[in-house]
Amino acid sequence: MIQEVSDLYALLTAVHESIDNMLNDLTDGQWLKKPFPNFNNVASVVDHITRVEKKFLSGIEGALLETNPGEPFKVEQWDLFAIRQAWAASLPYARQVLTKVTLEDLTDPGMKLGIGELNKRQLISYTIAHATHHRGQIPLIKKLLG
Repeated sequence: MIQEVSDLYALLTAVHESIDNMLNDLTDGQWLKKPFPNFNNVASVVDHITRVEKKFLSGIEGALLETNPGEPFKVEQWDLFAIRQAWAASLPYARQVLTKVTLEDLTDPGMKLGIGELNKRQLISYTIAHATHHRGQIPLIKKLLG
């Protein structure tokens, strides 16, 4: 892995580890319970992060996957086993994709998003920013659950 991408992967790994630390002590019930009816639960947040990472990383890889990243916030049933499996597979998938990225690849088109057209370098950074943003929801949900 080239140095620039290795540094970004290390940051993504740190974000994942911090999320893992917040999830380690949760019961299945705490994963699934919404603090308020109009609030997300931990399962929907983790499912969303995972789907977005997979979509963004597939764009970096050049084989865009449609993952319906908004779905976890619209459903009322969550498959914890599947969510946990996808979360566990997310960082290894990131490593697999990012290991292949060359310096020249970083300026190639990555994906068009609501904020505009991102190159692959920007898309890697945006992937980390997105995970970090939603990481911040987990302690709030935990606090509201009591």
